[in-house]
Amino acid sequence: MKTYFTFDGIKVPVRIKKDWRSSIRYSITRKSINIILPKHYGGPLLTTEIEKLHQWCILQFKKDPSLLAQFRAIVYEDGEFIKIYGQLFQLVISKAKRKTASGKVNRQNQVLVQVPTGLDQQQESTLVGKLLSRVFASHFHKDISDRVHYYNKTFFQERIETIRLKNTLSNWGSCSSDNNINLSSRLLFAPTDVLDYVIVHELAHLKEMNHSDRFWKIVRDIMPNYKEKEKWLSKHGETLKF
Repeated sequence: MKTYFTFDGIKVPVRIKKDWRSSIRYSITRKSINIILPKHYGGPLLTTEIEKLHQWCILQFKKDPSLLAQFRAIVYEDGEFIKIYGQLFQLVISKAKRKTASGKVNRQNQVLVQVPTGLDQQQESTLVGKLLSRVFASHFHKDISDRVHYYNKTFFQERIETIRLKNTLSNWGSCSSDNNINLSSRLLFAPTDVLDYVIVHELAHLKEMNHSDRFWKIVRDIMPNYKEKEKWLSKHGETLKF
């Protein structure tokens, strides 16, 4: 079950889950406000608990405004320029009577975006952001794949199945046991040396599928100053988003 709370004009998704439990749990993640309730909760009980959740969220957002700020969509405007992967792109937004959004990059480095009519500002900006993450992930896929293969060929010589760019919020990258490398498209906003660190980090998992001392030795031997890249991501990571 899914609904929304609105705080200071920001719509925040609320996910309601019922489980075989006797207690109630609240949490706030990067994607939503969450509540887990006992299975039998419904009607007035559910309404009362949702109101308690709303009041709890108000207190949490007062204590830590960044919790709410992470849900604020970037406002994209027609004609503005976006710098990504060291290149400037002009955003060209148009509206049409359609159900879905579409976007593409032309030869003039313009991103042509078409969105449905009738959306409010937050809905439109959220939709444009999601669309841009897909458009740029596709546009720069070869460039990023080439970087991954360069580091793999130079230092690892391991088999790689697929390389994907996805707009992940919970991590910067992952490496599966099937040798699939996933990188967050948000890294396209980061300096290339920081992007390279994440690539090396994930490739090192092809050798060590853990974070053991052996794993960190592999990373350190290739990139001795890797801790500086981690500190950069820790400090600036929240600003890297579509």
